[in-house]
Amino acid sequence: MDLAEVLQWVTLGRKTGSLTFIRNKIKNHIFLKDGQIISSRSNEPTKQIGHFLLFKGKITETQLKQGLEYQQHTRLALGKILVQKGFITQDEVELALIGRTQEVIYDLFLWDDGYFHFTGTGFNLDDLILINLDINAILFEGVRRKDEWARIRRVFPSNDAVLALRPDVDLKTIQLTPVQKKLLFLVNQGKRISEMILELHGSDFLVNFELFHLYLSEVVEVKLVAPPPPPTVDPMQLFNKGLDQMQNRQWAAAINVFQEVLRLDPRFTRADEQIDQAEKAICQDYYRTTLPAHKIPYFLVPESNLTRYDLTHEEGFIASRINGAWDLKSIIMLSPLREIEILQIVDKLMTLGLVGLK
Repeated sequence: MDLAEVLQWVTLGRKTGSLTFIRNKIKNHIFLKDGQIISSRSNEPTKQIGHFLLFKGKITETQLKQGLEYQQHTRLALGKILVQKGFITQDEVELALIGRTQEVIYDLFLWDDGYFHFTGTGFNLDDLILINLDINAILFEGVRRKDEWARIRRVFPSNDAVLALRPDVDLKTIQLTPVQKKLLFLVNQGKRISEMILELHGSDFLVNFELFHLYLSEVVEVKLVAPPPPPTVDPMQLFNKGLDQMQNRQWAAAINVFQEVLRLDPRFTRADEQIDQAEKAICQDYYRTTLPAHKIPYFLVPESNLTRYDLTHEEGFIASRINGAWDLKSIIMLSPLREIEILQIVDKLMTLGLVGLK
């Protein structure tokens, strides 16, 4: 079904329940009551309310850390905690929840394909902060963004593109938003778009859209575009290879294979199930052996020495969060990367002799 047809089916049918969309490791949930969209949830860190507020500049990382730590003890909704602590107002939380839910749905329009299912159960109203969205406005904006995304991708073919300030631009004469100012700072550092997304805790579309606006305004230009990806193979052949690796407890290798399977065929849900199993196994191995969650990472070498190592932008981001005070659990909570990715990065930094635990 076309995405618009799916959304119209649940709203015109006055459905109550949860509508889940799956692609690769992304799972987006939309909750409905009598056909009205009342809330959403996503396993993408940038679609979670804390990181969304960070991107919008409404809270700081320190405030988010305090809120998440308090949430672990109370199980209260993060938005309510941030209001209680005076970091943000109730109106700002409600606007952020509406914006976050809109972004979850808008991003679905950018998917070429995926898998969805609807269930009449699966959530408790008491666990949700309720909102109310106009489905017609959502559909209109979603279609517009799909068209806009096609325009963006003709200029920025992938998030590996590197941009640069145009040599003749005078920034003093241009009005810039706070997000655009942050982006231009990262452009000046030679960051790829993927690195900018990570640094700003933003989504693919929102960051690319701001950069595209700067491109149309002749503030930035494309400096470098990555080469096209290599050809792929048959999904079933890859899936069987992944199963063999699972049997041999080669968890990381199996995950890479199953992710490629889902990229080729998002309906291959068995691959998604295998990824969950492998990731849980890897995380438990880390916590049980080398990376206890309560341990605090700290540098064994001067931070200036990091430039000698060929760290990826994800590794550099995690390294920038190691301050000798935050434990692994806190770093995981505050990072827009997934838990397993963070643990793998910390493990690599320890293997390189750059980081220790205390």
